[in-house]
Amino acid sequence: MENNYKEIHQSAIVVDLHNDYMEERINHPEYRLFANDKHHTDVARLKKGGVNVQFFVIWTRPDDYKNHFARAIKLIDILNHDIDECNGEIKLAGNYSDILSIVDSKKIAAVVCLEGGQLIGRNVNNVNRLYERGMRYLTLAWNYGTEWCGGANDENSKGITEFGKQVIDRLNELGVMIDVSHVNKKSLEDVLNYTDRTVIATHSGAYDVNESKRNLSDEHIKEIARRGGVIGSVFYPYFLNNTDKATIKDVLKHINYIAELTGNVDCIALGSDFDGIDITPAGLENVSKFPNLTQALVNEGYTEDEIIKILGANALRVFKNICG
Repeated sequence: MENNYKEIHQSAIVVDLHNDYMEERINHPEYRLFANDKHHTDVARLKKGGVNVQFFVIWTRPDDYKNHFARAIKLIDILNHDIDECNGEIKLAGNYSDILSIVDSKKIAAVVCLEGGQLIGRNVNNVNRLYERGMRYLTLAWNYGTEWCGGANDENSKGITEFGKQVIDRLNELGVMIDVSHVNKKSLEDVLNYTDRTVIATHSGAYDVNESKRNLSDEHIKEIARRGGVIGSVFYPYFLNNTDKATIKDVLKHINYIAELTGNVDCIALGSDFDGIDITPAGLENVSKFPNLTQALVNEGYTEDEIIKILGANALRVFKNICG
């Protein structure tokens, strides 16, 4: 059984849709991607965890900056610098072919993504500029949204405005994945009513397993699945069971629930939120621990094909379809 899970993990392309390395990097300048023993992420631990594709999040706290777009560009520059420090072990990917080429060369593919509509400001053309700098998904809001999209902590009467619809149109035109993690219910419903395209939720759980405002209702899980999207299973204990103590079993509860609700595993992916969370489930303490989740999935009775889908094939399918 032990060798089986190791073989499955090694044969899969493991994709993590949400890592907040840059948040820790800015808060602690000594924290480096190429080598460190702090918090959750570095090259050695990514390799030990068998992570093949890592989405790195660019985020700013809404109240901290007047020009969030300029700050986003600066943070992307810092991420690029940190990747360059890794002696070729991590390489940026902008499309599906890039990912396959990087993974085939036994390196880690890095994809840039942005969290929060504040990062594009009030100029829809900034979406193009950020796309040119590597953005391949945009989380439409953070906990506190913008004037054009409500966040999870905003009043639920706040939804998507006409400017928000322009942003959605531009994302669809360019081939950027639309991420609805963090948006409030009204904004999520507005997105689903406005566009019939695939959407994703990069780091969320199931509301009926744990009633957190950051988790998704049955209706929204089924609609994301119907459109061919994915939901990245998040590791934050408060989203898993509303306490500061969680285990891999709590992650499995959300995965099992979504699989049963939708009838298959085709919409399930991974969205750890490492480096964006201050506590982690036992057994999933950092990026080196992803094989423990594979072992748990094997023990839970999932087939090899199902596990490979959950670990990354589902996320790659959506990335290929939207980002090209």
